[in-house]
Amino acid sequence: MKAVKGGEYDILPPPVDLGFLNPILLLLALILMLTSNPLESVFAIAQLKVLLHAYWRKNVPPVALLLFLIPYIEISTNIIEANVQNLTLNELLHGTGREAYWLSAIGLYAVHFGFHFYFKRLAYANLTKMRAVAQNLSLEKMIAAYVIIGPVTNAIGTFISQVGSLYQFVTYLNQISVVILIAICLRQSVLQEVNKLFILFIGVVTILSFYSFFSEWKIVAYAAFIAFGIAEALNRKIVIRILFLSLILGNVLLLWQAIKPMYRAHLIGQESLAGGLQGQGVRIGRVAALNKFFELSQDYFSGSLEVAEQLQTDEDNALIFSTLRRVGYLEFFALTLNNVPAKIGHENGALLASNMTFALIPRFLNPNKGVKDDGAKVEKYTGFQVSTNSSFSLGHYCEHFIDFGYWMWLLLLGFGMAGGLIMRSIKNLPSSFSKNLLFIPGVTFIILEPWGSFQNDSIFLFGLTFFGYVTHVFLFGPLYRLVIQIATKSTT
Repeated sequence: MKAVKGGEYDILPPPVDLGFLNPILLLLALILMLTSNPLESVFAIAQLKVLLHAYWRKNVPPVALLLFLIPYIEISTNIIEANVQNLTLNELLHGTGREAYWLSAIGLYAVHFGFHFYFKRLAYANLTKMRAVAQNLSLEKMIAAYVIIGPVTNAIGTFISQVGSLYQFVTYLNQISVVILIAICLRQSVLQEVNKLFILFIGVVTILSFYSFFSEWKIVAYAAFIAFGIAEALNRKIVIRILFLSLILGNVLLLWQAIKPMYRAHLIGQESLAGGLQGQGVRIGRVAALNKFFELSQDYFSGSLEVAEQLQTDEDNALIFSTLRRVGYLEFFALTLNNVPAKIGHENGALLASNMTFALIPRFLNPNKGVKDDGAKVEKYTGFQVSTNSSFSLGHYCEHFIDFGYWMWLLLLGFGMAGGLIMRSIKNLPSSFSKNLLFIPGVTFIILEPWGSFQNDSIFLFGLTFFGYVTHVFLFGPLYRLVIQIATKSTT
């Protein structure tokens, strides 16, 4: 393997050897040919194989793989739901589920082709150098940095929040703690030090993450995936690790889906779910919220949880089906296909222009740009009535179809190229990061996480990706230097 940049970086390593997973995927594809959606099922397996081969590289933190697995799961999960219920995608999703799937799955390939053009040309930090860097970091000091940065960013955020048009800046400040979390996990992974302190830290962070209206616990899972997904081959140790993490994640996902309506109502101080949720802001303290979370969790595992109305059904597996429907995100696309272009003509780029204007022009430059209203777009193009405080959106693939029809694939090709260019530029980060290679994967992920999604709408995606890049790469250098200084072991 040809080395460049003084031995600290290598050209793109070969793919991780999938070993026995290859015949398992082949066998699974043959079995899925007997389901109610044979063509879509086999295509999904083939697409998974392509993504694993392209983005799971030997001894490289699998940031890019995670950025593609998230939209892949969001696109493909409805196939599982349909097959389990012995329905076709059209029967499951309003008569247009198959078209929604193929538009989305081929669209993901378009993103892949655009992104991979740059991905395969990047230089990557080799594992030996990462281990050397990790040895210069103290786990205790990194945890201290994680604990300290929270109050620091909160203090800065409190000051900034006095200026309403700059409040979104607080979001990017809070992401610094996620970068540190990923760096901590990477340190333990490359040094193979999964000790009691690390396990305790991850446990506390996971528990505290449930003090949120949304599922922020997934950030811990993402950090673990990026750090402990580093491998040369799919050996027994990696398989056990994947199965263990998948088991935990699956159970947490089911738990969250079951208790989410009641827990969210409690967070906003609402006594019942009658009339739907009346907001999204957390209005109670951390201790009270977590006590309620544990109370609902205990009820769930004991079988005494009062199931929310939307899960009340005669089906024994209602919770599983509800979870699959929420993870999969083809439904709004399918509903849109019933209306566009038959009832509502393509927007020919007007929707994209409006979204980019809203996302990229700050409110202090355009104070009259209004309020982001995802529900209004969902109702207009799907006919689905969305409650005032819901968090649903069409998803940017669907919005691109509304604009351009099948030409959406060309736009998604450019979208993939834009993501590749962003990753390439992050590899040449300022000196704030070059001193510590363990922070680059976290910064890359936190900037591109909105980009690496199927269900994110264009406003969310463009805004968070662009301003995340500006803040983390150009503005937060002093804060990252402070974190690295705190975390570095003393040389005396």
